[in-house]
Amino acid sequence: MVASGLIRLTLGDDGVAEGRFSGDRVSYMLARPHERPPRPTFYPLPGEARRSRVNPGLLQDWTAHFVAQLAAPSAELVMSGEEVILVDVATGSQAWTEPAGDGWSVHQDGPLHLWDQVEDTLATWQTVGSPDQTAFGMTVTDETQRVWLGDPAGPSWRLPT
Repeated sequence: MVASGLIRLTLGDDGVAEGRFSGDRVSYMLARPHERPPRPTFYPLPGEARRSRVNPGLLQDWTAHFVAQLAAPSAELVMSGEEVILVDVATGSQAWTEPAGDGWSVHQDGPLHLWDQVEDTLATWQTVGSPDQTAFGMTVTDETQRVWLGDPAGPSWRLPT
C-alpha cells in the first residue's frame, strides 16, 4: 500500500510549480514499467537494536504513512499487523520492528538508519498536531521536488527526482 496524495500545482512566471495536497485519500495502480522488481524473501539482519520512540501501528493512519514515505522515499514498507519492515532498495538498509514488553523494539542495519528517519519525521508532524494532508504542499523547480509542512518555509523533505 502506498499512501498517495493528490496535488494541484500552479506554475509561476519564474518556472517554479507550487501547490497544496487536496487531502483526498487516493491511490493509483502503477503501470508495470513503474513497479519495482520483485524483492527476494526478507531475511532480517540483527543490526543495531533499540527501543522505538514510535508505535509502528501509527503507520496504519493514512497521513502518518504518507509522512513516513517522506522520510524514507526509496524504502519499501511492509506491514504485518502493527509490525513494520522497511527495506531501502538502493542501499540494502533495513529496519524492522517487534513487540518488546510494553513497547516496541527496532532493529536497523545498513548505511541508512531508516527507522530513525521515520521517527524524526513523524515527531515533526506530531509536534504540529498531526494534521491531514491538506497541511502539506509541494514546490517543484528544475532541480528539486520538495514537500513541505505548513508553508514553503516550514519543515520540508526533498524527494528523489
